[in-house]
Amino acid sequence: MERSDALIKLVSVIVFVAMMIYLGVSFISSYRDPLRTVTVRGMELHDGVDTQGYIVRDEQVITAPDGNVAVTASDGDKLAAGETVAYRYVGSAAMERAQRIGELRLRIRQLTALKNGRNSEALAREALLDMSRVASSGNYKNLYGVEQDVRAYIFTAAASTGGEEQEIAALQAELDGLLAASSTDTENITAPWSGTFSTMVDGFESVGPEDLEDLTPDGVDSLFSGDPTPESGAIGRLSRGMRWYYVTKVDEAAAKKLSVGSVERLIFSKNYSSTLDMTVDSMSIAEDGKCAVVFRCDKYLQDVVGLRDVSAQIVFGTLTGVSVPREAVHLNDKGESVVYILEGVTAHEKAINIIAESGDYYMVEATRTGLREGDLAIVRANNLYDGAVVER
Repeated sequence: MERSDALIKLVSVIVFVAMMIYLGVSFISSYRDPLRTVTVRGMELHDGVDTQGYIVRDEQVITAPDGNVAVTASDGDKLAAGETVAYRYVGSAAMERAQRIGELRLRIRQLTALKNGRNSEALAREALLDMSRVASSGNYKNLYGVEQDVRAYIFTAAASTGGEEQEIAALQAELDGLLAASSTDTENITAPWSGTFSTMVDGFESVGPEDLEDLTPDGVDSLFSGDPTPESGAIGRLSRGMRWYYVTKVDEAAAKKLSVGSVERLIFSKNYSSTLDMTVDSMSIAEDGKCAVVFRCDKYLQDVVGLRDVSAQIVFGTLTGVSVPREAVHLNDKGESVVYILEGVTAHEKAINIIAESGDYYMVEATRTGLREGDLAIVRANNLYDGAVVER
């Protein structure tokens, strides 16, 4: 027992000594190198109101009868009237035939390229570049075809044998036969009108622009209440035109800052992060301190075509300035708020005008002669004053 107590005391002494050494080293390090700076950054604060609302479009659900359906259109695709949205296959034979048709088309593309003198290495490089372009553009309409090219030219790369023309003819004959057979058990599902496609269906597609006329706050709740069931067999929806609407309710005080026809800035969040300028399309009279507000926009439909409920902040004004930590703000002999800026090895005093607070930072007015974005604000230094030489 005594040995155990002695061991505990020894460990305690070692821990205590280690802590004292650490604190001592930290103190000496702080004394020898007290300088700490922070880069002044730009800052924005918005005066606005947060809202929760719904996106409304002129849209129609696209359905398919029972069977195996392969949707070929992607979210955000702009389709022409009559353009193929999906294929419906009746029976397993039709599905197997469709798979073989895809393989034949892929092989014919590869052989045609080789016949034209393009080697596998060049084809693989081009396929990867195409995939990179698709990924960076955010338009994934042709992603499937690009992925097939990557698979063909990289994972099944081949060299020219000189017999490509004969093999292409044989494969094309097989392909023509399969396409002819497909007419009996493969159905093209096409777009009823030109528009923007989305695979998302939520049951609120029946709510259209015509339902937004004379809309009241209670009407907003009525339009989007409940848990609707999407149409049976729905494979997507198609939005006509480019106009879409954002429907929400705001407090009466906030509504007084808006007017029909005015262009307002909305900062969206929840499933969609973007800042857009939208026009106030209509506003209701107040009911129980709330007003229904409808905003419209004729751009970016492809970005919101799959969304319904989103959050947004309606921005009435924006404060711009620069941010500095509270620790970097001092009072000079005149009682003015100042920040010391490091230029070379010299501290220079800059009088500041604090315009807002946010957490551990002040928002400060940025001026050409005062504090500016990119300045090095001194947070800590020994014997700090205007003109002091500060060693790093």
